[in-house]
Amino acid sequence: MALDDDIALLRRLDFFDVFEADQLRLMLFAADKRVLRPNEILFSRGEAANDGYLVQSGLIHLLNDANMLVDQVRAGTLIGEYALLAASERTIHAVARETTSVIVLPRRLILRLLAEYPDVALALQEKFVARAGGFKTALDRIAAPKV
Repeated sequence: MALDDDIALLRRLDFFDVFEADQLRLMLFAADKRVLRPNEILFSRGEAANDGYLVQSGLIHLLNDANMLVDQVRAGTLIGEYALLAASERTIHAVARETTSVIVLPRRLILRLLAEYPDVALALQEKFVARAGGFKTALDRIAAPKV
């Protein structure tokens, strides 16, 4: 896949729309690519989540501990958004169901870019604060006493 195609994939994602094209280009130059064969495991529940994965092509199944399908993702999906910013642990299993190409986005790379571009970090922070506010509003409605 061409670099411009990868940039276009990233720009469609809410997380990356605060980055300029040149910043995304830097990110992609430093990122790794990985091709998974059918039934190859991308990651397992309980592993340290140090990377996010942008699915370029193929199909990945996200499975619970009972190997039941929780979700399936295709090209243009970011897996592990939270792992791009904070240390965490994988809560599901991810397995390729067909030949699948992913871009591996290490947290250390994202944090380094955000440190170099504080305006982008601030824009991302504002985006997450707004998103958290939406979650809070939805939970407030659910938790409100019924009259």
